Amino acid sequence: MIIQSKNVWIDENLQPAQIEIKNDKIIAIYPYNEKVVDIDYQDKWILPGFIDIHCHGHNGTDSNKPTLKGMRKWAKHMPKEGVTAFLATTSTQSVNKNEKAMVTYSRIIDRIDEGAEILGINMEGNFISKECKGAQNKRYIVAPDGEALEKYQILSGNNIISVTYAAELDKDFSFVKKCNELKIVASIGHSACSFNQAKEALENGASAITHTGNGMKPFHHRKPGLFGAAVNLDGFYAEVIGDGIHVDFQTAHLIGKMKGKDKLILVTDSAVQKDDKKYNFLNKDGAYRFPNGTLFGSALYVNEGVNNLHKKANLDLVTAINSATINPAKYCQCDDRKGSIEVNKDADLVVCDENIKVYEVYCRGVKQQL
Repeated sequence: MIIQSKNVWIDENLQPAQIEIKNDKIIAIYPYNEKVVDIDYQDKWILPGFIDIHCHGHNGTDSNKPTLKGMRKWAKHMPKEGVTAFLATTSTQSVNKNEKAMVTYSRIIDRIDEGAEILGINMEGNFISKECKGAQNKRYIVAPDGEALEKYQILSGNNIISVTYAAELDKDFSFVKKCNELKIVASIGHSACSFNQAKEALENGASAITHTGNGMKPFHHRKPGLFGAAVNLDGFYAEVIGDGIHVDFQTAHLIGKMKGKDKLILVTDSAVQKDDKKYNFLNKDGAYRFPNGTLFGSALYVNEGVNNLHKKANLDLVTAINSATINPAKYCQCDDRKGSIEVNKDADLVVCDENIKVYEVYCRGVKQQL
């Protein structure tokens, strides 16, 4: 199959081109109008499929309690957001429930063959700070424990890609070093660490900051803390929830300008209740809150987030698009097959307009029902 558009995202530019797809791969890219095409998308944009590395569920499907039926339902939903791959993200729960979830993931991830691809697991709990726990369950928070993480990784079938931890509690850097040994991204979050503690963690192998601006102490001009480290230290990827609620769009602009086009990652931090009408009363202007006002997840769609970063946070188009494509692909170490429109990569494509309204999505070469 050959598709074409006057606006295909190649080499960080929109340009006229044709894309030939065979099975699940892009097998050729041709000049515009060179070959007879199956579908001409004309002025519509064709972007690489979006990747969400931090999302907790959708419409009742809970990543803490995975089932084959639920995860298949979630994977089929994700293309509506332009998402072609994602990390199922767990939050703090009991050891028994974590172990059960990891075993289930080991059995079902490879059986989800429709919709967006589940790249693996992002563990946002349990190795975090009680002081900066946010909506996480305080009862089950524990100090960073490399042996516990290794057990979870074995139970998961080596599907854990990323873990959030409080750097100030990893005093001998044994946890972050275990992450490196297991090839798991160590992301600092729900942490009260100082700038220097974050810097030392970076020097010992940490490489990302979880939902920058949330789950950390506020920035202070004399105590820059984790937020200051996130924006100032080039080695860190910085997640940003692009809804304008978890961080103001002016703050998102600051984070994006400081991180540049290669280190910003858009995430939704989606709540399990997203799109579930029974919980609309908890949805306050696009984010979910407990009655006490504590945020516990967003209702954001990824395509909306890309548009928000560009149009509302006033970031350049390259930074906005990269934050949902090649940057998360590199984070997940799958940029050899995802994150950009190139020959021999997966045919994960989003057809949209200039406002990132999704019209068509291809997941590994298969056009999705939206």
